[in-house]
Amino acid sequence: MPIDPVQIALVAALVAAVGFALAVGNRRRWRSLLESRFVYGVPWGTLVTVSLVIVFYLLVQGGFRHWSGPLTYPFITWSFLYPTGWLTAGIAHGSPEHLVSNVAGTLAFAPIAEYAWSHYAPSGRDREADGFLTRPWIRAIVVFPAALLGAAYATAFFSLGPGLGFSGAVFAIAGFALVTYPLATVVGVVAASGLQLSYQALTQPIVREAIERGPPAPPEWAGIGFQAHLLGFLLGALVGIALLRRRNRRPAADRVFAATLLFGSAQSLWLLVGTVGDDTFVLYRAPGVVLVILLAAVLSVAVAGSDRPLPSPVSLSRRTRRLLALGWLAVLSLGLLAGIALVVSEGAPLVLSVGALVLVTGLAALPALVAMAPDRWLSSPTPRRRAALIVLLVATVLVAAPSLPLGLTVVDDDTVDGSNELDVEEYTLTYEQNATVEQGSPIDFGERAIESQQDGLLLVSDERELATVAVRDDVLAYAGEETVHVGGLGWRESVDVERTGWEVVGNETAYAVDLETEDETTRTFVTDPVEADATVDGYEVSVVPAEDAFLLRVTEDGAEVGETTIPDANESTTVEGLRVSTVDDRERVVVGTDDTEVTIAERETYVDEVDSASDDSLDE
Repeated sequence: MPIDPVQIALVAALVAAVGFALAVGNRRRWRSLLESRFVYGVPWGTLVTVSLVIVFYLLVQGGFRHWSGPLTYPFITWSFLYPTGWLTAGIAHGSPEHLVSNVAGTLAFAPIAEYAWSHYAPSGRDREADGFLTRPWIRAIVVFPAALLGAAYATAFFSLGPGLGFSGAVFAIAGFALVTYPLATVVGVVAASGLQLSYQALTQPIVREAIERGPPAPPEWAGIGFQAHLLGFLLGALVGIALLRRRNRRPAADRVFAATLLFGSAQSLWLLVGTVGDDTFVLYRAPGVVLVILLAAVLSVAVAGSDRPLPSPVSLSRRTRRLLALGWLAVLSLGLLAGIALVVSEGAPLVLSVGALVLVTGLAALPALVAMAPDRWLSSPTPRRRAALIVLLVATVLVAAPSLPLGLTVVDDDTVDGSNELDVEEYTLTYEQNATVEQGSPIDFGERAIESQQDGLLLVSDERELATVAVRDDVLAYAGEETVHVGGLGWRESVDVERTGWEVVGNETAYAVDLETEDETTRTFVTDPVEADATVDGYEVSVVPAEDAFLLRVTEDGAEVGETTIPDANESTTVEGLRVSTVDDRERVVVGTDDTEVTIAERETYVDEVDSASDDSLDE
């Protein structure tokens, strides 16, 4: 690929910007600051972590040869019982943009966190307790990267459903950095945005786009792992608070509060998403903003709040406390019943949903149970800072808890009862309409844990506890073809999915779906015959998808009288005295006699074909 002169100019401008910053800055001061915490003034741990993530994408996921189409399915957290998934999901990525976004965030926030922890162990009890951790190079290239990978592993393991990407760890890093150096973290938000912009400007220096409609797809925010982001941020903040207390540091509360608000707003920590049915997504923007404000307040108190005790609950009479507690329990009970009713009415998985509701309700009931305790249990004062820390701990548990029932799913050999399946090693691919996808649980609940109706290309692997829709039916109807990449450690195979069909006049489309690999082609799905809303000389005519062709069936009063293969473009054939022709403008199928001619169907066209036709007309 030739290098654009604009790209050369951009690189020169970036180099000049760095040189200018070094020239006008106090290099001696910055060098002194960096070398006081980093070996040779370099954040080695950050660079090692970023290198590992990039190498995984290039080599393990095949990004070196397939930069825009990496292998993803083997590295997703499908189930707790699929260890390869939750051990690799935290460092795997789905696209170059996904990778660059997380690498930019890591480069922006990880040096702040690494600086806060330092390559040089502090003197005193830290040095005595750490032992071998006092060695700077061990702290730089082993311990710090291990901590970041541990954050990636934790957020992947407790992800709310299938997850992929280092973003949970990025938010954990940011949470740690924010409580230790709040203002620097706000600058890091800007730096992350600048790094992404530089990459985009370098790879796409000039963008030209026309007005066009896109394929059917959920909103962009619906695919973001908001739960992993919030969980990572809370985990990182808790670790940062522990470090501050160990080293007897306390950043200003107002800085922590402001930094949390700014970071949460800019990095979409407010994002809360739900679903109603199969195709409706709900963005809870206002509740999310309220959540960020509350989080900022609690975090600022946990980091730098007063050590004065909270007002003792004993100041209320035990009778008053019991009444308040009973009222709260009544509200929770009504909420639980309403939640169960909603689950039943929406047809959601009963066991998992009710289990999650009961767990959340039980945790929310803990304050009421404490309030009903005897006075002597509540007599010891609790510092406000400790109370805020307890709130953060409880919030972390609540965010992680819903992942537990969703992670306990398994896939059986008969998960999808499809016909004409294509097997690629341990994967099974089949296209189905209204297919029932069943996923069980290792715990016997007496029923299937998850049962859902799915349309599209289903991808199943019982070895990987994987059952998902690889290509939605409406996407394939729009594009006409897609490619699905399956594989594992050390191997990869691509499966081309192609839809062909005929739009029958006055009725639905009759179509077929083929799966093609290097070795074989499998027609995995055909629709039922579709009858045209027209008759020819008293005969009904239907388009019939078959195993290797499309047929035209002629019936009279429901009884078949003849059948023929739809001819190629500009060719004709006959069946029961009727002439069947395919004309080349959009390949219309017409059936007629000497006196009449009726259009029965037109070949289904897809977005690529429409674009190609438009380009041809422009060329003419």
